[in-house]
Amino acid sequence: MSLLFERSQSIFPSERRPESPTAPSTTREVREIATSHGDRQTILWIDWGRHLRTETLSRRLGVPVEQICEDGGRLGRYVRSAYRTVATVRRKPPEVVIATNPSIVLGFLLLVLRRWYGFKLVSDAHYYGVRAVKYAWFLQRLIDFHNSQADVVIVTNENHARFVSSLGSRAYVCPDPLPSIPTASRPTVQPGDRSVFLICSFSPDEPYEAAFEAFSSLQKDGFTLYVSGNYRKAKTDLSRFPWVRLLGFVPAQEYYDYLRSASVVMDLTTSDDCLVCGGYEALVAEKPLIVSDTAALAEYFGDAAVLTENTATASRERGLAAFAQREELVQRARRWVTRNRAYMDERIAGLRTLLLGPVRND
Repeated sequence: MSLLFERSQSIFPSERRPESPTAPSTTREVREIATSHGDRQTILWIDWGRHLRTETLSRRLGVPVEQICEDGGRLGRYVRSAYRTVATVRRKPPEVVIATNPSIVLGFLLLVLRRWYGFKLVSDAHYYGVRAVKYAWFLQRLIDFHNSQADVVIVTNENHARFVSSLGSRAYVCPDPLPSIPTASRPTVQPGDRSVFLICSFSPDEPYEAAFEAFSSLQKDGFTLYVSGNYRKAKTDLSRFPWVRLLGFVPAQEYYDYLRSASVVMDLTTSDDCLVCGGYEALVAEKPLIVSDTAALAEYFGDAAVLTENTATASRERGLAAFAQREELVQRARRWVTRNRAYMDERIAGLRTLLLGPVRND
């Protein structure tokens, strides 16, 4: 990783840092990071919603998470979420607040609250916490301003770190920790020997139509495409693809059963700097993986994934290749997971030191 972003000093003033330069490593030390000191809580994570990255990374850091999930219309949801956020910060003011971004509304609210409560603001920026959707220039301006004002912005890759640093902010690269994939003694699904599971949310950056079209011919070779996600968001007439099995939203265990039972897993994007979450899950589950051929995905997953252009022809060819090489790809997935766990141990230890410095002994 580039030394440009490898600053591990605490974000607290120097006189508040202890002498020892060693980051906490034991379970006891990790828990101590989240404890209270006097009338202030050391660190708190706030998330407007539920995100797997928030849950896994906060668990590794030993940081408590306040997940604020409100239903209803957008305006009412924002008002209720803002009220709960203010109440949370007032109850026991933290020294550091980590905020999941999106939501940009949460980010701006915390910029205001920082003036009163004096905490350090750390933004955990997902892809859309750095880059707005295409053509949303005003939203991009808001995101850039927010990131320029945060004390630290955690990003998933170096391209985002370079961009955030160009705004004058401090960036730290920390990809998603590997998730735990639960198993079931009796899988609820049996997708078949030539099954491909496309992990999809039908977002604008996902070229799902190319994959659907690829299976118009792959079905003749006995392949079946199963697709997760809310297909009602699709911007195309899905009746054109009767051979595709659209699952919609499914319970978590059923989702993981498809992930583990499918012959091959796909997760596609047109965004250059997006590290697709389904890629992590597939490799932890030791499944052959196909992802889009972008620089970020090629660099991060290496030879553990089959890369494809976002076209029907390429998707068809890569699907056949991944199926033919599936035994070798399983071995590559295992090796990648081993390497990644060591890498993430280093990233998270550095992030811990950056947030609070070594654990203080009060």
